[in-house]
Amino acid sequence: MIEEKIAQSPAPNSVEQVLGQIANAARVDNVFGQPIEREGTIVIPCAEIAVGLGMGTGSGPADEQGRPTGSGGGGGGGSRGRPIAVIVMSKDGVRVEPVLDLTKIVLAMFTTGAFVLLWIGRLMRPMRPGRSDKAPSLSRLKKVIES
Repeated sequence: MIEEKIAQSPAPNSVEQVLGQIANAARVDNVFGQPIEREGTIVIPCAEIAVGLGMGTGSGPADEQGRPTGSGGGGGGGSRGRPIAVIVMSKDGVRVEPVLDLTKIVLAMFTTGAFVLLWIGRLMRPMRPGRSDKAPSLSRLKKVIES
């Protein structure tokens, strides 16, 4: 026989606390760091902050007495930050210096290179008999680019 259990919903205070922490993660203080002053030059670090939240629920069929037999629930969230630039203020003026993410640059290069090699391989392979109208070709590629 199925035991009847009463599901307890999370306390409203805990939900408010979580939402408060998420809002706290996106504050301006977290995006712009504390200014650093050295020899008449002020440097302000800048970051990108991303916050995500997800929730779920579930249910199930009812038993012979009409009581629900299933349940579910869940949730999660996270945040991350990464440096993106620094603002440099000196007697010569103000400038923004980007922080390059070498990992992203290398991954983009590999992805682009693999894509180009894939299409060069497809364009260079011989056409199969009976599929000449659908096979990629350099002349069709030129027509697509020109239109």
